[in-house]
Amino acid sequence: MDIIPLSKFNCAGALLQAAKKHGVAVEMVDEKSQLMIFSKNEKSCYVKRHVVDINSQMSAILTSNKFLTKRLLKKNGIPVPAGFREKKLEKVLERMKRKEIKFPLVVKPTNGCQGGAVTVDIQDAEWLKKAIDETKKYNSLRKNGPDAFLVEEYIAGSDFRFLILDGKILTVLMRKPAYVVGDGKKNIGELINEYNGQPGVAKNQPLCPIVRDYEFDRNLLEQDLSEEVVVGKGKIIHLRKSANVSTGGRSFECLDKVDQKYFALMEKIVKIFGIRFCAVDIIAEDIGKFENFRVIELNDTPGFDIHEEPFEGKPFRVAERLVDLIFS
Repeated sequence: MDIIPLSKFNCAGALLQAAKKHGVAVEMVDEKSQLMIFSKNEKSCYVKRHVVDINSQMSAILTSNKFLTKRLLKKNGIPVPAGFREKKLEKVLERMKRKEIKFPLVVKPTNGCQGGAVTVDIQDAEWLKKAIDETKKYNSLRKNGPDAFLVEEYIAGSDFRFLILDGKILTVLMRKPAYVVGDGKKNIGELINEYNGQPGVAKNQPLCPIVRDYEFDRNLLEQDLSEEVVVGKGKIIHLRKSANVSTGGRSFECLDKVDQKYFALMEKIVKIFGIRFCAVDIIAEDIGKFENFRVIELNDTPGFDIHEEPFEGKPFRVAERLVDLIFS
């Protein structure tokens, strides 16, 4: 079969390698959109980039809407951050005056992916306005319809992603926000450029470039830093507060550290949505203890390359498991 020239380290490349290993034929329908047909014996399925035809349409609809996801989780007794959906800054401020919620806050689109327009740990009205403006820009670009956004309480802790298939946890990652480590010689800007220029760092890869945007600027400003500041040897400078790998975060495999009670929780969550393959994101103080955590969201089309090639820890061959499941 023909293997298109995709990196084996991204999701589509991993699926192609898995297909080859399992004797699955691949027909490229459209290379630009990476739409393919996988077939073996008399069975076939569509694959588009990293999306395989496993989940139902309804489960995809429910999990793609962060507001509905939270409603269903809360209805079933799953701990989620307090919050609400709104369309205007003025309405948010009114609700804050009524003490429905208080700083620090998180603002994000109701529909979104890869951490787009997500602002965390908002401490004042000025940054609240900027965060809401970012969600409106994001909604406009994605044609999401009304400028609705979510406002949530900020939950302190570490970011964990559980990858689930048919109710079972495959692997778990702790995701850390983008950072650089000083060498005593280079300034922050140079350290970022050096990191971004490494061969294994690229968009839509397990390690993505550190993104410079308003969230990046805010974090430097809060630390009284600029890109021109030289960082002492070994000192870690955190460049963002959200831990998305797509904006430069790094992933650390940690399945062995997870409290066993999370296994039952994940099984319960996927049953609520009737979903077979997904990622569940939580914030927790200590993943080794089943306490002080909140479920943030579900993703029905998770980028699984970060599990195939984590920054640190044991890799999990997700693509092989998916191909084997489809054609078993």
